[in-house]
Amino acid sequence: MTRKAFPWRKLTPAQIDMMEKLATGGGSLPYDKLEYRDLVAFEELRKLDFADIRPKGRTKLEAVMTEKGKALQANNYQTERIIVRITAAQIELLRSLNDTENEDSVGAAIHDLPGSMYDGCRRMMLRGWVEWHEGWDKRFWARLSPAGREVLEAVDALDDTIVQMADALKRGKLH
Repeated sequence: MTRKAFPWRKLTPAQIDMMEKLATGGGSLPYDKLEYRDLVAFEELRKLDFADIRPKGRTKLEAVMTEKGKALQANNYQTERIIVRITAAQIELLRSLNDTENEDSVGAAIHDLPGSMYDGCRRMMLRGWVEWHEGWDKRFWARLSPAGREVLEAVDALDDTIVQMADALKRGKLH
């Protein structure tokens, strides 16, 4: 059976960083000055109606925080909305990068990842769930960030609950 996407209800570190940049910029930033990572986070926020684009003058655009975004920021970024759906392939990638529980995790060498995992790793890096580090041998390594570990713990907790419920159904304890 194919696993359904896991609904994540917290802003990603990259989205929070983008909201903070908008807040410190007086609620807006020049759109053409945003870096790629910021653009990805901004577009996700835009789909959620927390941010938008508006014209500035005749030829410029600016990224702005919406009223919903301001309310979200005032509520310390707490929401009940689904922010991101984490796919089964992304969960598998997070699990494969979770080689240890400590901060000295080695992770995986970028060039050793298959193409599909490399793309997933890049996307998780843009969200702030995976970090890339340069090793002593000048190769880049991917490992989970603390936020990535938090996501993985939530997914594992849900999986454990589902297994416990299935066991209880088999024993006839749930109706």
